[in-house]
Amino acid sequence: MQTIWILGATGKGGRAIASELIGAAGAEVVLVGRDHDRLAAAAASLGGQSRIVVSAGPSELTKLIAAEKPTVVVNTIGPFGETTAPLARACLAAGSHYVDLANELPPVQELLGMDAGAKRAGVTLVTGAGFGVLATEALVLELADGRPAAARATVAAMPTVDGLGSAVLASVVDALANGGRRYRDGQLQRTRLGADHAWIPLPDLPAIQALAVPTGELEAARRASGAGDVLAFSSEVPSGRAVRAVLPAVSALLSARPVHAAVQRLISRTKMTPPAKSGDVSWAYARLEWRDGTWGEAWLRTGEGYGFTARVAALTAMRLSEGQGRPGALTPGALFGADLARDAGAQIIVAGSVAS
Repeated sequence: MQTIWILGATGKGGRAIASELIGAAGAEVVLVGRDHDRLAAAAASLGGQSRIVVSAGPSELTKLIAAEKPTVVVNTIGPFGETTAPLARACLAAGSHYVDLANELPPVQELLGMDAGAKRAGVTLVTGAGFGVLATEALVLELADGRPAAARATVAAMPTVDGLGSAVLASVVDALANGGRRYRDGQLQRTRLGADHAWIPLPDLPAIQALAVPTGELEAARRASGAGDVLAFSSEVPSGRAVRAVLPAVSALLSARPVHAAVQRLISRTKMTPPAKSGDVSWAYARLEWRDGTWGEAWLRTGEGYGFTARVAALTAMRLSEGQGRPGALTPGALFGADLARDAGAQIIVAGSVAS
């Protein structure tokens, strides 16, 4: 029987994905985590049929994947800068498909760099299977369809979430530690974190402040648009003037390995949860500009960000378990197209290409 493993199944993201899969997937759903009692409680609260597997940590997980060779492994364990590469390599060796929720730029790029190995192994590796990456990538794919490579791409993610799980918070810390990044003339360049600030327009609503941050959306937008100049913004990092002034210092502090490691340990151990944002609507935005002077804009509208992420990850895992993928290392939109976002409950609004 086909099996879908959910790593980190007792966390916020893992439980939400399991809830989407149990009863809907034709495969056996396996909840994987460190604590037997918490796994058992999660399985009981989710109902339906599932199995639990206890693992002490990533090193033991790689051995379990090698031994049991699940059909699909869904990794929700952050920080993905530490978990993506070893778990994806374990899946390559085992012949298992792999899905994660990463949105930090380094692990997204590292996984996409495994494309040749994935093709040789005949498996599919998918990174960024959530609101982070897909929400903006779907818009870029929609705008770029049938057009030549764009000259410039700008994307922005503006999720509303019901609290933040530790994996997402760990990803934010990693993004801050990495400092600013943008693509200019096709080259990834370091920038001062907080230097690129924008007001992102919304249809018939007030604009939202956002900062350019080094997320996986930057890489996905570059690949989907073909643009040489790319910026990726996020509303998840505070963007007031005072905050922007101190962000370079915060970034420098977090880039120090002992400080960075200590903060990540604190997040992991205390399960810190920042206050949730108000509202129940999440937005994403993309703008492409072409060399002939034309441009296009698009927006994605959906509900709470975790719910959308859970549906995206679950749909991706189900399709891979049913043999719908293709070998390689890809982002979700590159694999299944912009319609994956629609299938996960999003609305895409496209403004026609307009001459400048």
